Amino acid sequence: MAINRQWTEWHLTPAGWVSGSSRRDGEGNVWRDEPGDRVVTFVYQEQIDKAHPTPHATVQESWRSKAAGAAAMVEALLAQHGACPHRL
Repeated sequence: MAINRQWTEWHLTPAGWVSGSSRRDGEGNVWRDEPGDRVVTFVYQEQIDKAHPTPHATVQESWRSKAAGAAAMVEALLAQHGACPHRL
């Protein structure tokens, strides 16, 4: 069970990475609408638990557009803007 779990959604759009909904200790969840032009969404998470007493981070894809040509657009935008930010 997590002792401390914080996360941020990151949406890749043609303009670059956009921060989305998040959870911070002491603040709770902050919900934001997804950008209408997003092509892929990742969740960056930092967690501390009994098995990992030092913080460890994960990045997981949580949504991908199924529109025609989206796969090529995702790859092109990742090449242009880089990987999902590794920060809250």
